[in-house]
Amino acid sequence: MHGGTTYGRWLWPVQAVRGQTNTASVSLQILPSQTVNVGGKVSFGVTARKTGYLILVDVDAEGRMSQIFPTPELLAQSNERDINLVKPGVEFVVPAPAARQRGFEYVVAPPTGSAVMIAILSERRVQLLDLPDLPRKLEGHADALSYLSAWTSELRVPDNSSGKLVTNNWSFDVKSYSIK
Repeated sequence: MHGGTTYGRWLWPVQAVRGQTNTASVSLQILPSQTVNVGGKVSFGVTARKTGYLILVDVDAEGRMSQIFPTPELLAQSNERDINLVKPGVEFVVPAPAARQRGFEYVVAPPTGSAVMIAILSERRVQLLDLPDLPRKLEGHADALSYLSAWTSELRVPDNSSGKLVTNNWSFDVKSYSIK
């Protein structure tokens, strides 16, 4: 784990990028804190100013990116069509109480070090992203956020009424966390 210099190096660029890519005012909280231990359990609280569909992407300490919510397994087990729908001003908790009752939880796994969690809110219904293979290791918040922002700007999603592929509005929030 690196000290404050690692966070300091990333802090300004993330703030600069966030202003341009968070029109829904998405806010992500890592619970119980942003320092977690391997084997510990975590949850996430997300709020937004606009309705949208939430996707959580983890960038681990080695720079690997993966979608942790919703997962294909969770979607298959749920009868809810809009399992990841966030409503304005209402905290959305992951895992939801119903999922927790079915034994769904997030247990912190290695590698240890500084990692990043990214909340992506889609204006249109999206539940799974086919995350791209990374051309290189992402170096921190700003790199991960600008990479995902550029990548999602190219995505097209089906329009609910016409079925045609259309552009989409995406909002992002990013939080660093440390795994010990």
